[in-house]
Amino acid sequence: MTHDPEKFDSMLLAMAQQHEGGVKDLLDTIVGFLARKTDFFVGGKEGEWEKVVKDTFYKHSVKAREEKEKIKREKVEAEKRLKEIQQKKEQERLAKDFEPATVTELTDQEAENLQNDLEKNKQSKEEDGSGDSASNDPETPTVPDEEDDPKEKNKLKPNSGNGCDLENYRWTQTLEEVEVSELILMTP
Repeated sequence: MTHDPEKFDSMLLAMAQQHEGGVKDLLDTIVGFLARKTDFFVGGKEGEWEKVVKDTFYKHSVKAREEKEKIKREKVEAEKRLKEIQQKKEQERLAKDFEPATVTELTDQEAENLQNDLEKNKQSKEEDGSGDSASNDPETPTVPDEEDDPKEKNKLKPNSGNGCDLENYRWTQTLEEVEVSELILMTP
């Protein structure tokens, strides 16, 4: 006879929830039912009911222990796999961080071509005014390194008074005071 082991779970769970004494009270109720409403204890041979109870409890005890061990093994294996993955990622990260520098030998011709290319790039940058040298033009503002920072990209830049110039307001500040001015635009 095959039956679903979870078939009566909802009923038994409802019964278990109504027993304040826990599993002992639930078992007492079930055994009391067997004694009152069936011939479980008196219908068979002497001591047969004890063998049935022991065998049933032993069978389910073995299943419960096997399931517990299976879960424990799976947990240990999962932790082991996770640890291996973390170690592998750490090793890969360390390998990337500490990748040794490589030296590539160039022939004399390749070295000369590379030097010529570098000089051409340097000359074209100087001609375009986009070289690394600072501009002598006082009206050309120098670009601070902070503009390369993506966090600073959309922020307003402070004015000369360490404040801000907005459409209708301007403000400056020092350590001791803040000055706010309203700008009034007159249109003709």
